[in-house]
Amino acid sequence: MRVPKRGGERALPILLIALVAINAHAAEVIPPKPDRYFNDYAGVVPKAAADRFNEQLAQFERETSDQVVVAVFPRMQSDSDIADYTQRVAQAWGVGQKERRNGVVLFVFTQDRKMFIQVGYGLEGALPDATAFDITERHIKPMFRAGNYEDGLATGVDLIFKAIRGEYKGSGKTVAEQQRGGGAFKLLPFLFFIIVLIIISRVTRRLGGYSYSSRGGGPVFIPTGGGWSSGGGGFSGFSGGGGSFGGGGAGSSW
Repeated sequence: MRVPKRGGERALPILLIALVAINAHAAEVIPPKPDRYFNDYAGVVPKAAADRFNEQLAQFERETSDQVVVAVFPRMQSDSDIADYTQRVAQAWGVGQKERRNGVVLFVFTQDRKMFIQVGYGLEGALPDATAFDITERHIKPMFRAGNYEDGLATGVDLIFKAIRGEYKGSGKTVAEQQRGGGAFKLLPFLFFIIVLIIISRVTRRLGGYSYSSRGGGPVFIPTGGGWSSGGGGFSGFSGGGGSFGGGGAGSSW
């Protein structure tokens, strides 16, 4: 006579599979969205070069509206395939505009000796898998093998630019600059209030009221909508536009 299995015995394999899936997911780390276009977390290029790359990438968005981000990590924080993992990261960062989905992310993992170009939906025609593979395999890979990360990244960025330029037209501002412009507009009532106070204080001094100790009054600082300040020079910050990725792209190992 066959003894039917208990409900608990049937549920045990399902529970084990679920636990394995949860553990695998917990081991993966999605890095937070960067505030720059060029992000060298592995420290493979000089700071001056990193700043130069960042400004080039920001200017490219101003001209084309395409967002190209570079992220260099020491190693992957996932046991998944590099294509799957980098797609999830690029998606979480929202690189590219939501309507055009025109984002590209060049991922590099130096200790793993792997790289991958993730391409947003809206640029898969301009930067197909074959072109992405050609960029990583034939152009970036030889330089990385020689330990020349700066030139390898410069070459990769330049070839990505050439592949996707012309697909879309930019507005002259990055997403981050547009957001800051909106924030400055909201400050207009506050600025008007400050101006009124300045006028009242000057009228009061002329009428014999209180006066400032410094000649002409104290300095007044009015925020503007320019680029972020970083040290002694300009700094273009990155803000994702809600772009999405469907798995387009390719990569190489070196």
